[in-house]
Formats: sequence, structure tokens, C-alpha cells
Amino acid sequence: MMKYNGIQFIGKKVALFLAVTGTLFANVNVKSIDIFTNKSFVNQKINLTKNSTELLGQVRLEDIRFNLQDGCQINNVDIRQQKFENDELSLKITKLQNKINSKQNEIKALKSNVAFLERTSITNIADSKSLETTSAFIKKEILSDYNFIYTFENQLKDYNEQLNELIKTRTNTKFTTFDYDLNCAKTNEVSISYPIYNISRNGFYEIDYNSKSKNINIKNSSFITQSTGVDFKNIDINLYTYNYVQQLMPNTFRPEYLDIIQKQAVYESNLMMDAAPMKRMLKSKAVARPIYTYVEDTTKSFFKASNVSLVSGKKTEVVFAKDKYKANDSLEIDGYSSSQAFYKVDFKSKKLYGVLNSKLYLDGTFIGRNNLPEIKKDKKTSIYFGSNRFIDVKKELIKDMKEEPFFSLNKLKTQKIWKYKITNNQDKIQKITLLDRVPISKHEDIVVKLIGKSKETKLDKNGKIYFEFELKPNESKEIEFGYEIEKPAKK
Repeated sequence: MMKYNGIQFIGKKVALFLAVTGTLFANVNVKSIDIFTNKSFVNQKINLTKNSTELLGQVRLEDIRFNLQDGCQINNVDIRQQKFENDELSLKITKLQNKINSKQNEIKALKSNVAFLERTSITNIADSKSLETTSAFIKKEILSDYNFIYTFENQLKDYNEQLNELIKTRTNTKFTTFDYDLNCAKTNEVSISYPIYNISRNGFYEIDYNSKSKNINIKNSSFITQSTGVDFKNIDINLYTYNYVQQLMPNTFRPEYLDIIQKQAVYESNLMMDAAPMKRMLKSKAVARPIYTYVEDTTKSFFKASNVSLVSGKKTEVVFAKDKYKANDSLEIDGYSSSQAFYKVDFKSKKLYGVLNSKLYLDGTFIGRNNLPEIKKDKKTSIYFGSNRFIDVKKELIKDMKEEPFFSLNKLKTQKIWKYKITNNQDKIQKITLLDRVPISKHEDIVVKLIGKSKETKLDKNGKIYFEFELKPNESKEIEFGYEIEKPAKK
């Protein structure tokens, strides 16, 4: 026999009913949530003056992590999985389900009565007056039944919508009772952490570039829904930009022997990262409204929103960052592909932003959505805001010589030259970069060289060639770009 919030468990249903309906989740003290890209954890305070508390959902004992101070000792812990049955929410759900079943039965009975009346034969009634009276009665009854069916089906629809809202409030059917015997010399309250599975997040960035002020604004927010059946009030949400499970150490070094044909397999570590929140968080003065900070530790970083309330079953927008950076814009023409002038913005971020779907705005006008790669801290980042339709780009292949013999029958020569004409139809100077592609030789007998009148600004080892220039309003520029390939003739 043990005590649970002052109530003795003696195996009687009455005592259990009082415990569940009177104290269910009454002492759950959620302080924060850790949200990784693939997993979430709840950090909950427990009172050491008591010996039991409820945990949100089904939790394994081995998944519970203690955050204990010096002078704390764990004497005994245990868990009990229990089913929601007689708590307030379960009773509401059961009541609605009974209403739905009753209304469905009423509709079935009415439809059965209509079918019976429609099958009723009145052909054997000889008296015309009786026939008219009977026919009118049947018609009236059928009409009345159909009207009731219509009314009851609308009520049924309303009941089902109410039931769906209640079910969304708590998706799990069981909860965990955590029994503990802990002693701490300096405190009567400690925290524990455990996985939570009924929380979802739809995160995105809103990125708006102001071409006049040359500022790029980044808003990092998420719509978070938790369906534990408990409202979280004034909690912290720690948003991590990486997976909870990741490689913690390098792969084992293995020598490579030239006389061994088949290499040894390399196995990746499957160690799990510690779920504890990072220490040395930035401290903020507590206020009633939600606030957000950016936290960096030795090797990781995360976004933190404080004083956030999440009503169970409701989607809540949580803002994790609103940042502004100085930026520069230019136009980039993809000559190797569609030959369009794309609006490009370059900037350096002071934070690490993970991969996330982004809403892009240019001077407040919505441009579109895009999955941007990770934005590195203190690294140049480029974001594209669609094509600039005021820049006219014409591309023409003016020379196309294909594999003609060159001085001897042992070599073939190929030449291709394109001519670009780029026109600025805007009333301001535009900084433009034209990109194209040069083939890369992977054999010493294949020689590639540039031809054409225009001198490139830069040529990368991967074959990307740059032509950088500026255009005044209504100004045009022509660029001739090409290459020549010499290779051995096929024998």
C-alpha cells in the first residue's frame, strides 16, 4: 500500500476514481521544452515533499533523465502506465460519443420508418375518401421524418466536430505515474527530462529585403501544437537546428593496404547525444510577454523563446528571432541555363540558421517560398528573390564548328561561341554578373581554351566563368564568350 497525493491505493475503484478525477495532472509543472529537428523533450519540475507525479504520455523509466544538484540522492524510482478513463476530458469525450451513438440510432430508426411507409400498400382501399386521407397521412409522416433526419444529421455533424476538437486536445490514451524517493540537502524541487511525442512544429523563415535601406530582415518562427491535454503556461522553448541523434566522434581510423583488394567496411557511431539543455544560457529579465534569445555553447547553438503559453490542441505561433542585417544586391544571369537575371542579395549573418522553408519578400511584396540551405554564421550567404523582368537578356550561338580535322587526321577541333546582349530597362544603375560554363578536361590529350572577344572576370576550376559589369539606365552591353576543344580523333 502506498500514498499518492495523500490518497491510499488499496485496490478499490472508488479511491482510484477520486485520485484520477481530482488530481490528474494537477501537479505537472512543465518548465521548458527542447525541440530538435527530429525529436522533442519536456523538462518538468517535481516536488520532493511528495512521492509521486504524473508524466505526459507513455514514458519509459530508462528515458527519464534527472538534473540533480550536489547533495541529491536517488533512493528508488518506478513508473506505472495508466489509462485515461474518469478524468474530466475523458468524461466529456464519452458523453459526446454517447450523444453521437444515440443520434445515429435515431437517424437509423427514422430512415427505417420512411422505408416502411414508402412500402406500405394502399391499393386495397376501395373508399376514395379513406384512400385520400391515408395517402395524405403517409405523405405527412414521410415529410416529417425527412425533416427530423435533416435536423439530426446537422446535430450529428456538430457533435462530431466537437468530438474532434476534444480528441485533438489530447492524442494519447495513456499517461505515466512516476513514483520516486529522492533526497536533496539544499532543495525540495528538482527537474527531470523525458521524450514527448505529441508535439508538432511547422517552422519557417520570413525573409524580407529592403532595396532602399539595404537591410535584410529575418523572422524565425514556428507554429507549435501540443496535444498532451495540459496547457503549458509561461514556459521556455529551446529550438535546436539539428537532429537529436548525430555522430559524436570520428569514424575509427583504419589503415589502407595496397595489397588488399576489398576494403574493410567503416561503421558509423550510433551514440546518442545528451538530451540535457545546454548550460550557460543567456539570461533575460522576466517579463509577461514572450521574449526570444539566441544561445551559443561550446559547439552548438539554439534559439530560445521564453514566457510562451501553449494551449493543448491549439496551434500557436512562437517567434524565435527577428534579425536585421546590412546587405548588398546585384543581378546574376545564369547563361548556362535559362539566361535570366536573378535578383541576388548577399549578407553575413551573426547567427546559425538551420535548413527551413522560407517565405521571401522583396520590398514587402511576396515573391515565393523556397527551401534555403543552412545559413552559416559569419559566412557570406546569397539569397535569390526571383528574376528581374526589367533586364533583357538575348543569347545567340554565332559559331558552332563540330569535330573538324585540325592540321592532321589525328586531331579534331570543336568551337562554340555565343553572343550575349544585356539591356538595363530600369532607371537605376545595375550591378550584373553573367555566369556561364566551360568544359573541363579530365585527360591530358584533351585541350580546352577560351575564345571570343570578351575578357572574363574570373574562371573557377570547376568551369564556372564570370563576367562582371555595371549597366546604366537604358544601357546595353554585348559579351562574346566561347571555347575551343582539341582532342584525338577516334581510331
